[in-house]
Amino acid sequence: MSQQFSASVIFFRRSGLFLVGLMAFPWVAIAGLRAPFYSALHRQWIKRNNRPSWMQQSESAKQFILF
Repeated sequence: MSQQFSASVIFFRRSGLFLVGLMAFPWVAIAGLRAPFYSALHRQWIKRNNRPSWMQQSESAKQFILF
């Protein structure tokens, strides 16, 4: 079973990720690593519980598939 994170944990995680992304922008833009770096940040941004983010995305995608 997965445990939901509290709103304060989500807020502080997202604030920290925003600051990391903002401070790292010049370095990743010059180094050409912008896409993989921000993809990793996005995976952390969307976490709302302790399950892997790919599992959350696959479960939310199931509702759009109509069989």
